[in-house]
Amino acid sequence: MEITFVRHGETNLNKENRIQGSATNYPLNEAGEAYARKAAAAFDPEAYDIVFVSPLTRAKQTAEIFTKGKQELHVEPRITEFDFGEWDGALISELKQAHPDAFDEWNKVNERYLQYAPSGESFEHLAERCQDFLNEVIAKYPDGKVLAICHGSLIRMLAACLVAQGQMENFQTMDNCALAKFECHPNSARMLFYNRILAK
Repeated sequence: MEITFVRHGETNLNKENRIQGSATNYPLNEAGEAYARKAAAAFDPEAYDIVFVSPLTRAKQTAEIFTKGKQELHVEPRITEFDFGEWDGALISELKQAHPDAFDEWNKVNERYLQYAPSGESFEHLAERCQDFLNEVIAKYPDGKVLAICHGSLIRMLAACLVAQGQMENFQTMDNCALAKFECHPNSARMLFYNRILAK
């Protein structure tokens, strides 16, 4: 089975370098929509047997652009973005200054953030729902080509569950509208590419 992940297009929160989790449901901005269309011009949606999409607006809009009306979109709650709780929508620069211990050496939020955003999701829970989704699609589509259009932190964890024992710090956040592709068997997986850019 092959599974391809696409990160959604740019929103105003991306542009402003703010935390954008599942509690923020911003649409694509004008530049994000235009770039998604440019990237999608080099994308063949008919190469996939099934397409899953996060329920959030930014992912749905991106999915509609990338699939060009040629695929049914299956909304999948397990691939919605990480829930950053009270941190959703906040400026990353301000959070790093106030709580440097909640960021790792790659300047990504680490598990200590829950001390300051207690209603947020744990990394353990994120890993569980990502692994549950992956287990199901690998079992259901053993010879299929699966497409999932979703989110930056979510894709980092999906990739980590497949090839890095859940250690999402091993993966950068992909660019907006970039692709990652993995080949999967029930007990093993390998990365074919990560953060592939379709248009400049």
